Amino acid sequence: MNRAALMYHDIVSPGDCDSSGFPGASAAHYKLDIDAFAVHLHELSTAGMSFGSVLAGAPHLLTFDDGGNSATQIGAMLDERGMTGHFFVTTSRIGTHGFLDASAIRILHAHGHVVGSHSHTHPAEISRLAPATLAREWTDSIDRLEQILGESVDTASIPGGFYSPDVARAAASAGVRYLFTSEPTTRTHVVDDCTILGRYAVLRDTSARHALALAIGTDARRERQWLAWNAKKPLKRWARPVYRFMRNALLERAR
Repeated sequence: MNRAALMYHDIVSPGDCDSSGFPGASAAHYKLDIDAFAVHLHELSTAGMSFGSVLAGAPHLLTFDDGGNSATQIGAMLDERGMTGHFFVTTSRIGTHGFLDASAIRILHAHGHVVGSHSHTHPAEISRLAPATLAREWTDSIDRLEQILGESVDTASIPGGFYSPDVARAAASAGVRYLFTSEPTTRTHVVDDCTILGRYAVLRDTSARHALALAIGTDARRERQWLAWNAKKPLKRWARPVYRFMRNALLERAR
């Protein structure tokens, strides 16, 4: 089954990008101003889009990475429109500055939103971790969320988009049954009984109209994102520290 998922992160007040989630220019690249996000939701709902839970087989999905404290406001905005969000939490950051605490996580879950893992520590390159360390990233995170929610947690997203079959297998071993990547695709596949799903990234400068196009595939925007993503793959793989340094420097300058 093909599924179209949009990948958001935090929402922030203008000029206050470090108030929610990870600080810095690289993270800010993915954060929308609150008013802009409201326009996105209006555009999506006006077009008749319905966003449900991956657990219920919904074909269109909204996801939010990192676990920043703006998830509380995002959840309330989704509630007003009858939309379900998938909130992926970096569990080592729970209760720290700019991130959700345990009480807020329970409230999101109680309102029908899906809460999952975004790894425990959000490593820079999760796909290059030693097997034991990789396994702990998922098991420690899942265990922490299950302690907070009092029930099983079986959804997750991969930090930084560093997917590999080993990352998927380790997540599956930790009990994850739905694992979101950053690959811009609607196609899914299965690794060890875990369904792997792609997502289309929504950036700070993504307009509401373009977000809608990504959600429903009405123009070439999906194809362009796929081409750009795959063009970056060799750089991310072979020039890792240099790639990250240059990318962060350029984003900092633009900020």
